[in-house]
Amino acid sequence: MYENLNMSAGASGASAERAALRALLRGIQPELHQVVEAFTTQFYDELLRQPRFARVLNLLSAEEFARLRKSQERHLRSLFAERSDAAQHVARHVGRVHALIGIEASWLVEAYGLYFRLLIAHFAQWVDPTERAALLTYFVTRMQEELQWQIEGHEDIGAQLDAALARIDAAILTSHTLSDLLRAVLAALENVEGVVAGTLGRPDAHGVLQFEQAFGARFKSLYLDRIGSPGVAAVMVRGDTVQGLGASGRAWRSRTVQYTASYSTDPAILPWRELAQEIGIRSAVSIPILDAFGQPILLMDLFSGYPGFFTNSARKVFIEHLQKVLGLAFGRYGSALSDVVPYARRQVYVELLDHGGLQMLYQPVVCLHSGKAVKFEALARLRRRDGTGVISPAEFLPTFGAQEMLRLFSLGLEQAIQARQRWAGQGVDVDVSVNLPPMALSDVRYVEQVERVLQRHAFEPRRLTLELLETGDLDVSERRDMLLARLRATGVRLAEDDLGSGYSSLLRLDNFAFDEVKIDQGLLGGVGKAPHRALDFIHHLTRLAHDLGSEVVVEGLESPGLLEAAVILQADAGQGYGIARPMHAAEVAAWVRGFRLDIDRDHPRTALGVYAAHLLWENRLDTMTSWPDALPLATRATSALHHYIQIQGLEGSALHQTYLRLIGALQAGADSAEFRSAQADMRRQLDQLVQAELGLRTG
Repeated sequence: MYENLNMSAGASGASAERAALRALLRGIQPELHQVVEAFTTQFYDELLRQPRFARVLNLLSAEEFARLRKSQERHLRSLFAERSDAAQHVARHVGRVHALIGIEASWLVEAYGLYFRLLIAHFAQWVDPTERAALLTYFVTRMQEELQWQIEGHEDIGAQLDAALARIDAAILTSHTLSDLLRAVLAALENVEGVVAGTLGRPDAHGVLQFEQAFGARFKSLYLDRIGSPGVAAVMVRGDTVQGLGASGRAWRSRTVQYTASYSTDPAILPWRELAQEIGIRSAVSIPILDAFGQPILLMDLFSGYPGFFTNSARKVFIEHLQKVLGLAFGRYGSALSDVVPYARRQVYVELLDHGGLQMLYQPVVCLHSGKAVKFEALARLRRRDGTGVISPAEFLPTFGAQEMLRLFSLGLEQAIQARQRWAGQGVDVDVSVNLPPMALSDVRYVEQVERVLQRHAFEPRRLTLELLETGDLDVSERRDMLLARLRATGVRLAEDDLGSGYSSLLRLDNFAFDEVKIDQGLLGGVGKAPHRALDFIHHLTRLAHDLGSEVVVEGLESPGLLEAAVILQADAGQGYGIARPMHAAEVAAWVRGFRLDIDRDHPRTALGVYAAHLLWENRLDTMTSWPDALPLATRATSALHHYIQIQGLEGSALHQTYLRLIGALQAGADSAEFRSAQADMRRQLDQLVQAELGLRTG
């Protein structure tokens, strides 16, 4: 036994008591090693008898449990040392570790009660009775401090999770693209202590999970960059392979959150256990993100360096909340989900953009009145490294976030303006247009970039058109109005792209003062099945835009018939493969010199052209029904259809017979049942005529 210091004799005043206590703490150190070892063994034996503690402790491997015991021994020795400034820091760290392995805060209090009872029993065996009270008083105070500090450390982890959710909620409200949202979600979780890696991904057509976004340097370098190489197994979502039996595969198939509490003890994790140990992964959770119909659209995997990290009750509540808010958020971006793009390929796209891989191609916009090319739209492509072609924006745009979109716009604008200046030097006087992402109306950097480029190149602003792309959201903030006014002040022309592709595009047309609008080429996609409806859309959208003071460009003119219909429906300009495909800047001058648009508005030569002319005739007829005397004029106004029948040699055909019946029925009045029946027959004949021209079945 250590030397008896008889603290009750000869000690007066607080300073003397503190000196005596320090001497006592030094005196017991030689005996402490044996006591600490015996105490730690008994402490964990007692904990393992309780199911809650046993469930957590049994997740540890033998090595992890041995390290935990050694850590506990060091901690106990620190309690019997003089208090230092580092004690609080150490205790809070211990509390965080307890939280990280899944121990509840209430369990800490229970464990400290056991800790205290066992230590009192040990005091009776090895501390002299005359000094036991002083040592016990000191120890009780230290234990109270330790418990408070550990609980504070435990709460630190909860606070980090709350902060992560707050950042995710903010990202849901402010992210402009799906890619930005995915990155923001993972960036928020990356700041949580204990979370060493995270991924977002989807399975490809073969059921292989493709990780599309990720964080964690070691995870990326040791796993993502090596998937498919020897010893690095991919993850499957099919249940008929061993790689599909892990938590990720189960989560995708079951549509429920799945946990891997310990990589050391879970047999389903065998294909990845050795590599996970090298990376530092001890547990994981797989969270399926579900759409409104309960179907998985995305899978989030989070990995921790601590066993049991995701399995305590508070963590599960966090995960359930995360799953719900992300399901609602990603529902906004359903249409923006591209084909599955693995993480490595996404990185390639960014590297191509950053290292000279951007190539702008140019598609002409032709004036439908003069027949001349008046503008070229700059279209972004990425050149493949091996020189085998280019990557389309449908592939790379969904993977770009705000920074990449800004860089894409800046580089594309620079290339387009330089190209236009070269054409001018070759005697070709045309304008140029560049696509402007919707986020530009909430990000001042786009306006600043336009101002800089115009000034640097001394470029005439009205020769540049910025086309605002369609988005599901309509920003009506003061910030948008300010940025739009600033764009206007530069003198560039503003165009709305994809008019008619969504309700928000019509709202923007009402709220924004556009110089021109482009009718969405998707409206022309159904022209074969419902020609009248498609042409009617174009006609009414053109009138609407004209009434609001905007010029109209019809996109998607891929055939002579569509081109002729756009001319007859009085659009101002047209664009599409029926005019020309996108071309390199060096090809533009020669193409402009050789192009000639030959369309006679009054004498259409295609089925779609004559259908468009007939549609206009029907609309004029509606305005004449109140004046019966005008009906003879209406009869003469069908000359386009009559001329088409003649030049196509269709006299006597079903179309011709229906035409004669229609004209004859008009004498009974445009509101008569006879005329309405003939009108319906004429539409059916024209539908069949268009379908035959397009090579579609009519049966």
